[in-house]
Amino acid sequence: MNGLLAFMNDELDRMKREGLYGNIRTLESPQGAIVKIDGKEYLNFCSNNYLGFANDERLRNKAKAMIDKYGVGPGAVRTIAGTMDIHLELEKSSLPLRAPKRLLPFSPVLALTLQ
Repeated sequence: MNGLLAFMNDELDRMKREGLYGNIRTLESPQGAIVKIDGKEYLNFCSNNYLGFANDERLRNKAKAMIDKYGVGPGAVRTIAGTMDIHLELEKSSLPLRAPKRLLPFSPVLALTLQ
């Protein structure tokens, strides 16, 4: 084993001994308030699914339909690749939600941290 690889293995062993090595858990269930890991159920306090949308059947079905129609992938920004009809539809449908003179969109998580 070369010196660098031996050093890395020694360092990983040290981290494991000292409880500093992080093990990434494998979820066996959808994201939600309760998740399954290694066959056991646990309360999940760290999901980005804080609005509960990840498993909503209506959203899942709509997402599948949109994948069938548009495919997957990020595409490109509107000014390069053009806009999509579904984006225009979303913008039109959200007009009643917009502030009358200006709109300042930002992450709901940011709003929580500012409180």
